[in-house]
This record gives sequence, structure tokens and C-alpha cells, in this order.
Amino acid sequence: MIPKESKDFIKNNFKKESVVCLTGAGISAESGIPVFRGKGGLWEKYDPQIYAYPEGLISLLRTQPQGLANFIVDFYTLLIKARPNPGHLALAVLEKEGIVRSVITQNVDNLHQASGLRSVIELHGNAFRIKCMECSHTIVLERDRIKEMTELVKINKDSRIKLLKVLSRYFPRCSCGARHRIDIVLFGEMLPEEALTSAYKQLDNCSILLLIGTSLVVYPAASLPLYAKERGAKLIEINNEPSMLSEICDYKITGKASEILPEALTLLGYA
Repeated sequence: MIPKESKDFIKNNFKKESVVCLTGAGISAESGIPVFRGKGGLWEKYDPQIYAYPEGLISLLRTQPQGLANFIVDFYTLLIKARPNPGHLALAVLEKEGIVRSVITQNVDNLHQASGLRSVIELHGNAFRIKCMECSHTIVLERDRIKEMTELVKINKDSRIKLLKVLSRYFPRCSCGARHRIDIVLFGEMLPEEALTSAYKQLDNCSILLLIGTSLVVYPAASLPLYAKERGAKLIEINNEPSMLSEICDYKITGKASEILPEALTLLGYA
């Protein structure tokens, strides 16, 4: 439930193109994708020091193909089952009504786009895309193709050679000669410069930054609220638990985004 003070602020200040959003894993957790670092997350089962680094994944293919195969299957099974929840859908309505100007997300699950949002800045990439490692040419991976891939990975997980053949089919060479890879930012890699530049540009003149389901422990994404605050934006946090920057937020709303955001729609007369 939205506190009265926050309700008043939302009703009086959510104007045309006034809101930029920064979303994290919390909003996707309500769609059945556990937070990576949280209870039931993938890092409980898989060591991030191996599975979250490019070098670790390459080493697994050479020495433990079954471990790599299991990780691929578990990762993509979560993503292809997930669907946008009422929180995602509410943001899409707010964008359609001209209130939300853009959504900056740390998530790679494509749920914002699936909800109908058009202006999405992906700081950590998208698991439904592959990217050439040389020229950055991208290819979208459809859900059916990913399902097909995961089934073949399961069948061939005990053979490094067979697994390599499967992965070569779904991560082909580019016309430039280099190999495609999943288009997400792994540990130790830089964020896409274009996405980060776009994020800062959105914050240069936004009046409200809505922080949704993010713990704000991962940089440079965690620096974005500070950047916006320095430029006069009001910060509103929607989270089940306090984040690392809760103390600097102007309004804090405790609860699920899938409940709070639809309530905000009602306040604004869009529900």
C-alpha cells in the first residue's frame, strides 16, 4: 500500500515525461525469476566465480561440459517460462500515457519489452540476443529457438564435442568471421558504452527517478541515482527491503512492484 505522503506526491507530480525508472531483479522476481544473489537464485547452485565470468564458462566447456550444460538449461528455463507481471504492465501503461519517459534496467530477461514498453535501456544486455564479439552485430533469439537449443543441450551434455556442435549452431560465426556470444554483461566486463551514455542522458533532465526492485549494490548502475539526485531529481524507491541508497530517497514505498505500480495507475486515473 502506498503511504499517503507518497500518494500525494504521485498525484501532483507525475506529469508528462517526468519519470525515468531504474529497475532491478526485484521486479522480475515477481515473474518467477529468483534474484541471482538471493535465496533460490542461481548463485546458490552455481559458483559465480566460475559461471559468471567468460573465462570460467570457456574452461567449463573444455573440462566440465555437463556443468556448463546444466547451467545453460537452468538459466534459460527460468527465462522462457517467465511472463511480465502487473508491475511490468503498469510501467507500459505509464509509458503509453506519456508519464514514463524511459526505463533503465539491470535485467536481461526481456520482460519489459514483452510487456509492451518501447523505451528500454539495457545496462547489462539481453539474454534473448546474441552479439558478434568483433563487430557487435546482433541477432534476436526467439523463445522457440531457445527451447530447441536447451533440449539439444540436455541431450548432448555428456559430450564436449557434441555440446560444442550444438552451441556452434545457435551461436554462429558472423559474416565478419568472428563468433557470436550471448549479449549480456558478464562479471569483469564493461557495460555497453552506448547504453550507459543513454542512461545518463535520460537522467540529465528528469524530475523523478523511480527505483524499482534494485538493491543498488552493483556499479556503475548504483551510481545513477546519485547522478540524478545531484541534478535535482526526486527519488522514489519501491522495494521489499531497503537498498544501499534508501537513506537518500525522498519517498520510500515498501512492497511488491506488482501491487504498488497498479495502485499508482489507479491514483493517476489510468486503471
